[in-house]
Amino acid sequence: MTINQESFIELNRTFYRLSSDYIQSADADDIDIREALRLRIGDAFGWDTLLKEYRVILLAEAGSGKTMEISQTALKLRSEGNPAFFIRLEHIPNGLESAFEEGSFEEFQEWLRSNDEGWLLLDSVDEARLRDPKDFERAIRKIASHLRPALQRTHIIITGRVNAWRAKTDLALCNNQLEFKHPNEEETSEADGEGEFFPEDESPDSENKKSETKDKSDKAGFKVYSLTDLSPEQTKTFLRGKGINDTSKILDDIERHDAWTYTTRPQDLEEILEFWNENKKVGTRLELMEHSVKRRLNERDQDRAVSEPITVEKARHGAKLIAASSTLMHESTIRVPDGNISTNGINAKFILADWTEKECFTLLGRPIFDEAIYGSVRFHHRSVREFLTAKWLTDLLKREASRRRIESLFFREQYGIQVIAPSMKPILSWLVLFDEKIMKKVCDIEPEIIFEGGDPSGLPLETRQEILNSVCDKIASNFSNRSVSDYAAVQRFADPHMADDIKALIKEYKEYSDVTNFLLRMIWQGRIKQALPEAKSFALNNQTEKYARIAAIRAVKEVGTKQDYDEILQ
Repeated sequence: MTINQESFIELNRTFYRLSSDYIQSADADDIDIREALRLRIGDAFGWDTLLKEYRVILLAEAGSGKTMEISQTALKLRSEGNPAFFIRLEHIPNGLESAFEEGSFEEFQEWLRSNDEGWLLLDSVDEARLRDPKDFERAIRKIASHLRPALQRTHIIITGRVNAWRAKTDLALCNNQLEFKHPNEEETSEADGEGEFFPEDESPDSENKKSETKDKSDKAGFKVYSLTDLSPEQTKTFLRGKGINDTSKILDDIERHDAWTYTTRPQDLEEILEFWNENKKVGTRLELMEHSVKRRLNERDQDRAVSEPITVEKARHGAKLIAASSTLMHESTIRVPDGNISTNGINAKFILADWTEKECFTLLGRPIFDEAIYGSVRFHHRSVREFLTAKWLTDLLKREASRRRIESLFFREQYGIQVIAPSMKPILSWLVLFDEKIMKKVCDIEPEIIFEGGDPSGLPLETRQEILNSVCDKIASNFSNRSVSDYAAVQRFADPHMADDIKALIKEYKEYSDVTNFLLRMIWQGRIKQALPEAKSFALNNQTEKYARIAAIRAVKEVGTKQDYDEILQ
């Protein structure tokens, strides 16, 4: 056994199905997989439903836990007395006998001689292609030759990373070699043979029959699914499974640091827990980002690390180049070398001109990248791409590249007024942390940008004080961007070190409900205990605007005593 079964945490994972139209469309490679999942067929469902299907492709990003999930599913099926086998695809070309992780070759042969239904869980496409790109095809052909007498009673699930899956050729290979005919197909074929004959293009029911053919094909062929992101409740379950009995503190810190985007899959949570265990805190967004990038660029699987050697420094340099290219070319997808026939997306080999094709493929297979379309990848978090772009620009500035040219990407003049290019604002919210001149320029033109992303806690206290004063003035004058009042924006900016400034601003703008609401939320999110009297005053005042009063009550509950809160309730 290569998987530590004791480390498995039951999260009751769910799945989405991708439509057959998406898979079969000639333009499928142009469709964003995230958009396709939003347009999924039906609701999310669990393993019980998935195991009723006969042909399944389960595609998921690196670190999503798919291998552990199917291994445990095989164990569960076997514990219930079902013939179920978990097999490593990469081992099949060397001999099926040695490829079994759950179950054995002898049990497999015994099941083939029976008439029982069985489950074959094959992991994984990307591992099968590590040694030789043709090994996946060899594995499918070999397993198909063994399954011939049992194909119509075998439930088959094949897993893989999306960047290793070839939407057209792999699907055709699996459908041809592991063909499944739906039980209704033969009955329909016999029924179609009865009655009056019509040429297909003249039949009054030809359109209906075409639709029926499509439906039958949909039932018979492999269906493609993806794992859903972890929910907050699954996050709690995972943390408890890792020994965090009191999850409230870490979850509260995740909330306050706007870090939910780093909890969407088990590997994400492993990173937060590792940082938490080392530092006894979730960390700032900048700390989490640096930690996450470093961890995702370092291949943790030793077998992969040996077969796909690449240093973290080189991987980071390549990731920054690709991130900058993606940002400046306004193209989120990156083509994987030999991934598919698509001509859309950034050509990674062109960007990394001095890299070998294998090195490019290795980098794009690291978990910093996530699926976007078949045969292509994208950065797992958009914020990662923005962060790495900012770091690349910072490197250029440190090497004394043309500051004027770099700043022209962000700052423009319209009708004699300095403005900021909208598409580059997310990059600026990170870049201000690394370059003082650009930070000062942003503060002069549009300081609200610093609320919109990045990590304001990384700025000097004096700068944050100036920005807070400027933003409050703009809110009162109705000139402020609404983003400064967004929940996440307040979370990013709140800081106990700014208590005196917040107290003074509340007093100055007490007649402006939008400003007081903004500042009261900052007291709540920043746990600013020094401002308890101000929060309590607004919470007790029946004349306080509704949402400002709600924020005040939450602030009192957070930073006050039980007696303070009970007083408000009375």
